[in-house]
Amino acid sequence: MTDARVSAFRYEQVRPLHPGRLMAVLDRIGQGEFGVVVRSAGFYRLATRPQITARWEHTGQMFTLTPLSDDTRLADDDELLSVGQDLTLIGLHLAEDRLAAALDDAALTDAELAAGPTVWARFVDPFPTWQTATDRAD
Repeated sequence: MTDARVSAFRYEQVRPLHPGRLMAVLDRIGQGEFGVVVRSAGFYRLATRPQITARWEHTGQMFTLTPLSDDTRLADDDELLSVGQDLTLIGLHLAEDRLAAALDDAALTDAELAAGPTVWARFVDPFPTWQTATDRAD
């Protein structure tokens, strides 16, 4: 069974996300500005936590952003879990181009990217402090 109102798309972006701008996009998604996102999942990175790959998990009204791995703890033969954002979004009446543009606007600008992690660490970050699974095991 198919329904023309339902669509899915993959969003990829190599630049880290500015946490304040991401929070604003999440609010807009929650308000239905881009259609009804019923499920989204994948990997992402916040500029204020550039060494951490996190999981983006959303179903209905439940939304979690959970740390998965810390790049500073990788062994020489380990691979990065993800670089940047790799998300899949599924919903009803999705304005895919507008949603992708809003997420792109949440990514670091050229000037912010060039400024580097020392400057990124000073960005306002509205998200809770994280512990990775490795931190909890220590």
